[in-house]
Amino acid sequence: MKKLSLEMLRLTSDEVLQRSQMKKITGGYGNHNYKCLCTGGSVGQWSGAYTGWGHLNSILTHCSSGTGSCYSCSGSGCWW
Repeated sequence: MKKLSLEMLRLTSDEVLQRSQMKKITGGYGNHNYKCLCTGGSVGQWSGAYTGWGHLNSILTHCSSGTGSCYSCSGSGCWW
């Protein structure tokens, strides 16, 4: 059996981000919970359940700057 070193198992931050983004993209068509916040000079934060790209569309509705971030969440971690 081949031994693996910790260095071989270590992921870069870019690889982790790519995997996180793929998880969101391949999550399916059901509702997913997100907590979102505005950036780019506008202020606001909210939580909601969205299908598809709905969480990204909500940024345009809630943020006057049109920019913001949404993070997948679950349970009590979905509320500000």
